[in-house]
Amino acid sequence: MSVKKLVSKIGLAIIGSGDIGRARAEFARIYPGVEWIGVCDINRERAQLLADEIQADFVTSDAAELLSRSEVNAVIIATNETAHYAPVLLAIERNLSIFIEKPLAVDFAQSIELSNQIAAAGIDAVMGYTQRFRQRFLVVKEKLDTNQIGHVTSVTAKGMLNRTIANMVLSRANDHRNITPIVTSGTHMLDMCFWLMGDIKPKSIFARSTDKIFGSSGSKDTTMAVIEFNNDTLLSVAHSWAAPENWPGGVYGMQIGLIGTDGVIEIDDMHKEVILASNHYQPPGYKRDAQIDLKSNRQNRNVDFLTSIPFGQRSQSEMWGPIREETFSWFHRLLTGAKTPHTTAKEGHENLAICMAIDYAAKTGGILEIPQDLNNLQQYF
Repeated sequence: MSVKKLVSKIGLAIIGSGDIGRARAEFARIYPGVEWIGVCDINRERAQLLADEIQADFVTSDAAELLSRSEVNAVIIATNETAHYAPVLLAIERNLSIFIEKPLAVDFAQSIELSNQIAAAGIDAVMGYTQRFRQRFLVVKEKLDTNQIGHVTSVTAKGMLNRTIANMVLSRANDHRNITPIVTSGTHMLDMCFWLMGDIKPKSIFARSTDKIFGSSGSKDTTMAVIEFNNDTLLSVAHSWAAPENWPGGVYGMQIGLIGTDGVIEIDDMHKEVILASNHYQPPGYKRDAQIDLKSNRQNRNVDFLTSIPFGQRSQSEMWGPIREETFSWFHRLLTGAKTPHTTAKEGHENLAICMAIDYAAKTGGILEIPQDLNNLQQYF
């Protein structure tokens, strides 16, 4: 099975030149099928720095100007979480292939609109759920697809990351209503569980949250939920972004257990395979240029779980890791029409719906019945 072959050479627009945009731009520069690269950021100086770093062909602070260029046939949307809507809409209008960092939009009505427009236009749009490109999850997916543990009856999942991520995300968002541990980072864990479990639909959700640390910011610390599916499979999830700043995981870790009628699979993705302990400060790996802040306790981060960073770590002058595999796989998809493990825009929209439903169920305290059409959840959000 394949997706539609779209291009013979890639003319790539990159909107957003923060850490993720920079990482994908670096991979684009070394990929032989990428013929032209344009860079955009609302901060013109930052865009220029990235353009100089990767020797981009064009640089601007105007997304519409970049996407109107005749060379462009594909775009990466790597702005912050609250600023996806406008550039995605522009990309749809220009019928471009789209790679969107999650979420599709933080506003559910906007997510519905973008998902519907992408489907109506027949655009190949995928989203940045990098965990799907870790080898351990790809291997497990194959075992489940070939029925090695029979019918999956229950799944348990735990995710954890340190609060540096929460502070960073909350600091750049004006409206914190949907900036929660589940919507912002737990969505990766939910996406992985849904992908592994296959084509089944959630039927009801019961959830609870705590807010001792981030409650004053209008967010939550930890959320736990039990989801029942239409085939009576149960999924138990617990996700927190409130671990201390010196927790060694560079981003977050997951543990997922699947119990089937013929076997079990346990996945430990807490990144403890390679541990560095040093007298030297170890900056959080998700910030490639992190500086020591002598006024905080971050200089006490002396232990690091190496390889825990989705966009990888530098070795031999290049970045290596799952985000490299994910980005290269998307380029391969564009050039050959190959089917790839990417999360589609439709799946990303459904992930957002369930994440927001979990938060709503936690807020109300009852059992939330899930409609067949997930868009009908809009009445609650």
